[in-house]
Amino acid sequence: MMRSKRWLLAALLLGSALGSVSGTAHAATTNPQGFISDLKSPVTSVANQYKLYPSVMMSQAALESAWGTSLLTTQANNYFGVKGSYKGQSVSMATTEYDANGQLYHTNANFRKYPNAKASMTDNATLLRGGTSYNPKIYSGTWRENAKTYVSAANALTGVYATAPTYGSTLISIIKTYKLDSLLDGSAPDVATPAPKPKPKVYSKAKYYGTSGNQTATLSKAYASVRLYNHVKDTRANITKTAWSKVKAAKGKKVYLDMRAVRTATKSGNKTTWYRIRFAKSKSSQRYWVYTSAIAFPKVTYTDGKATLKVITKAGGSTYNHVYNSPYLAEEQEPIKKLTAKAYTADSEAVKTQDGVKSTWYRIKVGKKKTWIAGTAAQLQYAQVFYTAASGKKTLSSKFNKYKVYNHVTTTHFNQQTLKWPKGSKKGTKVTVNLCGFKASNKSTWYRIRFSGSKTNYWVDARALS
Repeated sequence: MMRSKRWLLAALLLGSALGSVSGTAHAATTNPQGFISDLKSPVTSVANQYKLYPSVMMSQAALESAWGTSLLTTQANNYFGVKGSYKGQSVSMATTEYDANGQLYHTNANFRKYPNAKASMTDNATLLRGGTSYNPKIYSGTWRENAKTYVSAANALTGVYATAPTYGSTLISIIKTYKLDSLLDGSAPDVATPAPKPKPKVYSKAKYYGTSGNQTATLSKAYASVRLYNHVKDTRANITKTAWSKVKAAKGKKVYLDMRAVRTATKSGNKTTWYRIRFAKSKSSQRYWVYTSAIAFPKVTYTDGKATLKVITKAGGSTYNHVYNSPYLAEEQEPIKKLTAKAYTADSEAVKTQDGVKSTWYRIKVGKKKTWIAGTAAQLQYAQVFYTAASGKKTLSSKFNKYKVYNHVTTTHFNQQTLKWPKGSKKGTKVTVNLCGFKASNKSTWYRIRFSGSKTNYWVDARALS
């Protein structure tokens, strides 16, 4: 069960604390009588409220916390080694766990931090009375209505609360050594009344997005700061973790991605992104879910603009709802060979750099749907301009404000931008000409000009100058 690994470590810590219980003489390093005296009030109060044996609760607290000397107990009032957080409070501590092969490994984990000992006792009593999501009565053998003696209640924890075969007998030895049954159990009621039922856990919601092909990325330098899960964390019960050492992980290791999820936290409403990955190309390979910080994607730079393009249908391939291998991941939409219109309008350009190689993608509108197409399958239809060197001065004509200024000759670049005439521009304002362009499509002449004291270049129709 959930406490077996932690009990083994706690038992090792107790060593000298148990003295006569273990049958080995040691110098006293703890104060059992002081521990019992300090916890008598919260233990009897909570155990009686939840109709449990106070003697069993006291012995468990002693065993799990090494008579209150464990670092977790002294710093967090956590007497039972419970992981997670309590009303948002937790402490991070080194712990030893077992992997799927039964091998010990060291890691850090968050443990619940309680405001006082009674809160820790109450949390443990709630667990014993409420059980787990898959078996609410898993600890019913410890309930006073089911266990006629503390011996039965203690033995009921063996193989359930902890898998160690001596767990129950160790608790009984502690109870007998310190006469906890006569000290504590006499005040416990014999007739059980319904204990408060724990509130059902409300899990976070996740929205999933499919992908196509074998999209790849690499493990980031921060991958080890998160964990591998069999499902998106906190979206269902019994989610398991896998150690990175099991998959031979390393910064820069290639991973294959086949799904993206956006999780919405239940309480805060915060949204986080997760990816399902595998470490081999085969789609039958083991898959894991990881938080986005574990993944390093190719760099993608987006530019809004406008251009007309012709699709090269013989290039083959498909269009996608996102740039392929981008953080959004991409899902195939339709084969390029079906894009038979004479021209399409692109409104966004993406330049992706992966493994040192740059590729360009364009977002086009097909019917009512926008889709991304690789630049290798698109031929942009820009106006042809013949450029010649130019120099000298010109002035703004009387009709200059009927024309606009641009960063390029119109319809010649994707990131075409309409600029504003500089403040103070008027008829007769002198400008410096530094390039001339002849636009073949409409046989118009354009000049690239610069205003005095400015380093910005403007392209304008020649009719705006005199």
